[in-house]
Amino acid sequence: MKDRSSKYPIIVDAMGGDFAPLEIIKGALEASVMYSAEVKLIGDEDSIREAAESGGFDITGLEISPSTQEVGMDESPSDVLKNKKESSIYIGSQLVGQGNGSAFLSAGNTGAVMACSLFNIKRIKGVFRPAIAAVIPLADSRFVLIDAGANADCKPMYFAQFALMGKAYSENILGVKDPKVGIVNIGGEEKKGNELTIEAHKILKEIKGLDFVGNIEGREMFEGSADVVVTDGFTGNVILKVLEGLAKMFFGEVKSALTSSFISKMAALILKKPLKGMKNKFDYETYGGAQLLGLNAPVIISHGSSKARAVRNAIRVGQESLQTDLVEKIKKEIEIYK
Repeated sequence: MKDRSSKYPIIVDAMGGDFAPLEIIKGALEASVMYSAEVKLIGDEDSIREAAESGGFDITGLEISPSTQEVGMDESPSDVLKNKKESSIYIGSQLVGQGNGSAFLSAGNTGAVMACSLFNIKRIKGVFRPAIAAVIPLADSRFVLIDAGANADCKPMYFAQFALMGKAYSENILGVKDPKVGIVNIGGEEKKGNELTIEAHKILKEIKGLDFVGNIEGREMFEGSADVVVTDGFTGNVILKVLEGLAKMFFGEVKSALTSSFISKMAALILKKPLKGMKNKFDYETYGGAQLLGLNAPVIISHGSSKARAVRNAIRVGQESLQTDLVEKIKKEIEIYK
């Protein structure tokens, strides 16, 4: 495998997501201007050029690698690995795995992105299971939720590595010094929970250099009790989807209330700026996507509904991961427990 560094482009799947390829193109162009990011698009070249022309975008500065197959959002990851080796997801992850790209980004089929990335980019030596790290905003801070959906079934030893990878992510991407780490549980007591969380608690409290604060109840996550919240992928993904649904419902209700009468519409004009700021803080597009940690290169999984802003910010996260040498930092953390 070639030495991977920032001199290689960030590989972006141009065909993944609800608004591909137009919004992917737009986001890549914005990132190249705002962050001086070097980006290579993977996808059907004719579709990419037609979309760029229809949107009035000049893509002469973007390199394109062609793909001839598309991956549906409901396709089986194993089928993609076997039968879709000419797809943008497979080729994009393959380029990074071969050392011809520094990071991979896709808003396509999450399972396929994980499977192809695991197959082509491969795990860091000693990592049991890669895990998805999602950034969750709070009123005045943020926390990392890990695992947010990669591993539905876990062992206690996986939690130890999730904690160490989440710590590295929090320190290097969010800038948190000595992040506090907790386990999602139904109570704060050490012996509360199921067999998985009880055993994981025993392991995490023995890891040197880890600021382990113990069990975190659901409501405590949003009080800033921990900077890294560890759980299995099943629970983590449920938390993530519940939050997404609640945010959508909340802002929908606010909009409905502020447009229900003439007086409320006047109030909306006054509150427009602070409400927009609050919406941006809790909008997934602000954070670009979740990162699949534990692989030999950064892999960012963006929301299927990502538009240009989300793509741009996902590329920024990829750049930050490269600039802070996140993969190497994770490697060092994993040496503690493997």
